[in-house]
Amino acid sequence: MFRRGRGIFELRENEIQQILMGDNSDNEDDLLLDEEDQRLLTQDDDQGIIDVEIEDTTLRQNETPDSLPGPSTSTAEPETEAQVTHQPAFKWSQRTYLPNIFRNVEYEFGKVKICQVEADTLLTPFDIFCAATNFDDLVHYIVSESVRYAHQNGREFTIEPEEMKAFFGMNLVMGYHVLPSLRDYWSTEPDMGVPFISNVMPRARFEEIRRNLHFCNNDEVRDTTSPNYDRAYKIRPIMDHFNASFQNALNNTEKQSIDEHMIKFKGHNAMKQYIKNKPVKWGFKLWCRCDAATGYLFEFDLYTGKRTSGIEYGLGESVILQLTRKVEGLRCEIYMDNFFNSPLLQYKLVDQNTKACGTVRTNRKHLPKSAPIDRSMKRGDIYTASFHGISYVKWMDNKAVHLLTNFLSPIEIDTVKRRKAGSADKIDVRYPRIVSHYNKNMGGVDLMDQRKVCYELDRRSKIKYYLRLFFDLFDISVNNAHTIYTMLHNQKHLEGTLLSTLQFRQVVARSLINGFSMRQRGFPTTKTSAVGKSVKRQLPSHPMEKSNTRKSSIWHSKRTVQGTKLCRSELPTDAVRRFNVPRLFLLLPRMPILRHCDPIVTNFTDAEFHIRGPVCKARRLYRTARFYSPNILKIPAACPRTGCHTTSGYENS
Repeated sequence: MFRRGRGIFELRENEIQQILMGDNSDNEDDLLLDEEDQRLLTQDDDQGIIDVEIEDTTLRQNETPDSLPGPSTSTAEPETEAQVTHQPAFKWSQRTYLPNIFRNVEYEFGKVKICQVEADTLLTPFDIFCAATNFDDLVHYIVSESVRYAHQNGREFTIEPEEMKAFFGMNLVMGYHVLPSLRDYWSTEPDMGVPFISNVMPRARFEEIRRNLHFCNNDEVRDTTSPNYDRAYKIRPIMDHFNASFQNALNNTEKQSIDEHMIKFKGHNAMKQYIKNKPVKWGFKLWCRCDAATGYLFEFDLYTGKRTSGIEYGLGESVILQLTRKVEGLRCEIYMDNFFNSPLLQYKLVDQNTKACGTVRTNRKHLPKSAPIDRSMKRGDIYTASFHGISYVKWMDNKAVHLLTNFLSPIEIDTVKRRKAGSADKIDVRYPRIVSHYNKNMGGVDLMDQRKVCYELDRRSKIKYYLRLFFDLFDISVNNAHTIYTMLHNQKHLEGTLLSTLQFRQVVARSLINGFSMRQRGFPTTKTSAVGKSVKRQLPSHPMEKSNTRKSSIWHSKRTVQGTKLCRSELPTDAVRRFNVPRLFLLLPRMPILRHCDPIVTNFTDAEFHIRGPVCKARRLYRTARFYSPNILKIPAACPRTGCHTTSGYENS
């Protein structure tokens, strides 16, 4: 018996037994169904059962809350729910180490693919550059898009591919021949100007080409609210072109490194990043995959901002998975720093037959919890643990070093010389061999930066951000071509001495210009004036004199007391009385700039007088004169009184 409110609720014996025996309402055979419910259930059986997977989001987070946030770059394809894989339960062991067995693949690492090089084939550095970057197709594309961009903005602009190549060659010269400003290359000073640049084209033409330089069709831009909107759409075709050219020119090498590369930019753009400890703190961030030995750039991607889809992997892990798609299954060794590495990433790369090694942050998930703390370790102490062929190594040097790898053995130990604390003597300190592998092969991207910054094209552009990105990639393409040139020279396919990076750039720049010049040769002058000498037109009939008074006119009152007798003369009384033109100052259209003492003469049918005074910019005064004097015929070429030269041919204008 139960109480409900003020009344009493009673249960019968059969109801109590039903409660004790359990509820069988889930059994559809005991349910009373009408015809409509039966028909719906029959349709569900015919269509089949749809499985719904409920994901545990706590298992998909690969970093603790104080680590860097995911997800990846905007160009990576969003990961759907079907792509989410089960994460293994990492159980680290300190006793046994079973290395991973990677599949053997027949692949020729580092093979040059730009052409079929034969024994008697002689290639010039410019030929290698054009083949390594597919330069001719790139120039034709830029020419068409630049002309389209100028017409879209209402400007008349035409350019030929030869002129565009000369423009790029001039920029290469400006990279290794640096002057304080762009205008200095066209300076007439003997110690500043560069005739090799100024003879190609005028500065105005150079700036016009740079102003209209464009790489995409603005009419095809997607709406910013679209999920497929790309912030880097203005430079995306150029990035795709260079990515394809770099990979088609050279086979992937065995050892590569992935790191970030900064392009300095301080303008207003949503993709601009700030990295505190970098030499270039403000700018665009490129994820780069480079050869560990030469710095050859194979693939890159621009970081455009945080994504909201795909949270299985963090930002660094997603970058590695994206940049290693083209080397999946090739057994390449990928080296990375602690921004990218994690146990989950190492486990994923083993399935892709990709070797990986790098430092790791201590706040990554799934790291062994049995690792000793730093205070309990002495210099030279090593802690190792392994799981599924993945090795975790903690080595104490001046500071603790944490590394993760899926192909190097953690038990191989070497010694290194270190100074003893408080003494100049050196002692032997044990260290794992994995450290030397990492230090030797991690600097590929840094080597690319070092080669690029020597002769980079640094042109400021606070509004057109894509110009900064383009010239940076153009610099890298020249360095990539020099790397291929060095490989071919070492393989005895090229004759002559090996060119340095600077010499290679000089050859490419001269070949791009190739004697192009749009300068029109003028008529030779018969007289030459000394440099810096001021030559003024002398008018002997108009000597300057000082006056004691100023004129009452509003124009004369603003001028100095210096003048000529002609300027201080009065108008003829008959002309003033007859045509009512009091002290009128005329300025005809397209008239050359005259001094205040130069006369302007007007002819009338029945009277002639001299209009004098300073030449101003009031075109309406000429119309006023026509209103008062409709019989104006022309303006003679010379003043009948003084013989001063004036402009003629403006009748009825």
